[in-house]
Amino acid sequence: MEQIKMTTTDAVLYITIFNIGLGILLGAIPLVLGFIRKERSYAVFGFLGSIIGGAILGLFLSIPVAAIFTWLILRKPKPENASGANASDSNIS
Repeated sequence: MEQIKMTTTDAVLYITIFNIGLGILLGAIPLVLGFIRKERSYAVFGFLGSIIGGAILGLFLSIPVAAIFTWLILRKPKPENASGANASDSNIS
């Protein structure tokens, strides 16, 4: 059997690709929640931030980024229907 030889550059590349994959998985949480709750800007920024954080520091940065953006999405109440919410206020004489 031959020994597997890997250069340092190859190892860093494989670890970075693995961490980007973890960032994609973790970034999917704010992405899905953001689109469900109609907070698309937080959704996209959370997804991209988690991927970039995963590429830079792995789980040490992608978990907090995903958690912060998930909290930002969930802390706001769901937007109400604009047509039905203020219908009674427009009939004031």
